Amino acid sequence: MHARDAPQVLAINRDSRPGVAPLEAAELSRLMALPHEHRVATRGSGVAGYLLAFQRGTPYEGEEFLAFRQSFSGPYLYVDPVAVAPALRATGVGRCLYAAIQSVAALQGTGVLCCEVNLTPPNPGSQAFHRRLGFSPVATLTTRDGRDVELLAKSLPG
Repeated sequence: MHARDAPQVLAINRDSRPGVAPLEAAELSRLMALPHEHRVATRGSGVAGYLLAFQRGTPYEGEEFLAFRQSFSGPYLYVDPVAVAPALRATGVGRCLYAAIQSVAALQGTGVLCCEVNLTPPNPGSQAFHRRLGFSPVATLTTRDGRDVELLAKSLPG
């Protein structure tokens, strides 16, 4: 992901609410300045979807990320969030983003992927998508902004 992708990433985020937490330009810039494994999927000259990801040791203070830090002592990659342009949902873009981040994890010897899915407001499409990818529930969490989320993890081979 590059700074030039930011306008399209922010547009996808706006179009994906309330399924994902709001992301504003200043926050995206801050997240881009942290050590990260962010990815975008492109279609033609545009961004089709994005995935923000952080290693366990990243100085990131997201509530869900910190909850995983308490749950897992070993290395993990935390995905927060993954979102796909509405017109391209159910076309494989999300699966491609997860395949890319799993390749990163494999190269780094990271054995676990973590993420969360909104329960309130509900996001049943994301819940089903992550279950199909092999994610399992770890815990639930009520966030400071009033969302209820399900923390999910997936063990990776090798």
